[in-house]
Amino acid sequence: MKKTPSRKSRRENWENFADGNDDITIAPYLSSAEVCRRFAPSKKKKGAAVDDSDDFFDATDLMNKGAEDYRRQRRAAKAQKGRGRRVADADSNVDINKGGKKSEKISSDVGASSKTGKFDKNRKNSRSNASTAPVETPEPRKRSKRNKNVGSEPGDRGDSVGLRVVGGLFRGTKLEYGGDRRVRPMKERVREAIFNLLGQDVRGKHVVDLFGGTGALTFEAISRGAVSATTIEIHFPTARIARRNIEILEEKIPGTAAKIELTTTDAYFWGRKLAATDPNAPAPTSAIESLSQATLPKDVPWLVFCSPPYDFFVDREEETLSLLKTLRERAPEGSLFVVESDDRFDFDLLEVEIPPKKRRSYPPAEVGIFRV
Repeated sequence: MKKTPSRKSRRENWENFADGNDDITIAPYLSSAEVCRRFAPSKKKKGAAVDDSDDFFDATDLMNKGAEDYRRQRRAAKAQKGRGRRVADADSNVDINKGGKKSEKISSDVGASSKTGKFDKNRKNSRSNASTAPVETPEPRKRSKRNKNVGSEPGDRGDSVGLRVVGGLFRGTKLEYGGDRRVRPMKERVREAIFNLLGQDVRGKHVVDLFGGTGALTFEAISRGAVSATTIEIHFPTARIARRNIEILEEKIPGTAAKIELTTTDAYFWGRKLAATDPNAPAPTSAIESLSQATLPKDVPWLVFCSPPYDFFVDREEETLSLLKTLRERAPEGSLFVVESDDRFDFDLLEVEIPPKKRRSYPPAEVGIFRV
């Protein structure tokens, strides 16, 4: 096996080859130190003519010069970047970003100031301009049309927001809601929690929704097994939306619209008519009789929802308590009442016993469920 010649032997062979009289010229690989030693210019006497054209540059000086230029360029670039952030004038910023004449001028000024360590007057002027320049306010973020917490922040009039049936036969069905600020649909999570507390007690009940709104509570109960419903809403535009929601459910399951009676009237006025109606009187046989009195089925337990605007529990407290008392006195045995309010209402005023497990808090809503 042939051994590889050592570095010393290779150099000796090269020197012997270079000393020969061959016509071939080969440039050897030399280190920078050897280049400086072999090709450095000889020292010249004082007063002699200097001719740089014949001198070979010193590699060491070249490396030092390159490093110094690199450091100087880096310092100038950093100074220019810091100054560009402080300049508030839009034209100056554009010129700096584009690398125009102003950027060259700034780089030269910054380079000079970085070398001398002096603060430039133009830099002071730029700071004063930045302080007086008007600050642009960002455009307000557009509000999304879908909002899970519908009852907390209803949208502007005419903007539809997300509202759907949570469970049962119509689970996932989207309902219409116009976003009117006078209507406060119950939050979806609160509605789901209430029907989880009710469980199977919804089946076979007649729903009485005193402040129906869009009808979300009524539709949720019908979806979970309620046999019929009476929904009361005084606001005509909201009642029209509830009517369209009934049509949506009718398209999915025919016969649903016949189970829901939508009454456009004041709930308190309807309650006074119910109190004035003889409970032993026969059911009305004509449309005029049905309009002159409020009637509810007597052979089916009721599921009464009282979820008015929260201010009603303060401004119209006596009327609300009187309405609930009338319904409690007329309700068949086994009926359920669901009352939703805020923390301003005292549930002890209802004069009923609410089990601890049926008294829940979903801020800002307070929910109480009791049976008669």
